[in-house]
Amino acid sequence: MKGDAIRVLMIEDDLPYVRFIEEVLKEPSRARCALTYVKRLNEATELLGKEEFDVVLLDLNLPDSWGFDTFERVHSQFPSVPVVVLTGLEDEELGMRAAKKGGYYLSKAGIPGGLLINTIQHAIERTRLLEDLEKSYQKFYSLSAHLQHLREEERRWLARELHDELGGLFTAMKTELSFAVKQLAERPSLLSETEKSLTKLIDTGIETVQRISSDLRPPLLDHLGLMPAIQWHIQEFQKRTGIQCQWTLCTGEIPLDKDRDLAVFRIVQEALTNVARHSKASRVTVEVSRNEDSMTLRIEDNGVGFNEEKLDDPHSFGLIGIQERVLFLKGQVTIKGFPQQGTTVAVTIPLLV
Repeated sequence: MKGDAIRVLMIEDDLPYVRFIEEVLKEPSRARCALTYVKRLNEATELLGKEEFDVVLLDLNLPDSWGFDTFERVHSQFPSVPVVVLTGLEDEELGMRAAKKGGYYLSKAGIPGGLLINTIQHAIERTRLLEDLEKSYQKFYSLSAHLQHLREEERRWLARELHDELGGLFTAMKTELSFAVKQLAERPSLLSETEKSLTKLIDTGIETVQRISSDLRPPLLDHLGLMPAIQWHIQEFQKRTGIQCQWTLCTGEIPLDKDRDLAVFRIVQEALTNVARHSKASRVTVEVSRNEDSMTLRIEDNGVGFNEEKLDDPHSFGLIGIQERVLFLKGQVTIKGFPQQGTTVAVTIPLLV
């Protein structure tokens, strides 16, 4: 792009008409345009493959292509470049067909400069919005598939924990009890030993149930509130990963319902999970503050950072998950990262919705 100029590729074999359009686009009141023109479709497709253009102005009847096929060839090969068809009166029906396929058309006869530049700008903006919409769709589709995968993984994990941990405990208790019943008549003292063994197994079972329950939903969140739950999770994260954690949490009750409490907790959880998985950080800082209208979360690490293009990657599930939860909370999120300079996640959540 030349400065802020709109990059226009005109495919037209009528040189006087090219000069006319060039003069129209040069008018001082118009947006600045950088016009490139070619006479043949093959030249245009070769140029579009090498250079970037914001819009194509297209004559349907060229030396090497004729009729509606001209539009279809450009549109199918370069769908991200908007096409404005410039037609003669005899080609207006073809121009309307192009418009139905996602293009634009204008009659060559006495085309006003204002209409031309407005059409160009509208075509560019519409294409950008459609691309953004497609990216959003891909993000949400990928996230939906990922959430379904997570649900299945959680079910498998829960089934495995119940089978391996509790199933093993109950089998051991049954075996212990069966053995004690058989030996009790010969060894009365075995009753005391069996009681101790079974009590130990039962205590282990209770701890297992508590651990599984805590992994699914921290009880501190319901019993003591959001801030103690966040502090508990940070401490557990530090013990589990060895990453040094510093935290500053606000005091007092935060007026959020249970669903919003859980969403905020999951944002912190997801951000720290991303640190553990991707950042290679040795230190992470968590800050939670509030005022009358909103609360703010800030999670910052000293890790390897990331290229901010990852924010638009539909497979960056951790980042998408944070963005989705913030959207649910009607808040705002800023995720900044630079290679070898760490990552910062900043979230602002309104308290009154």
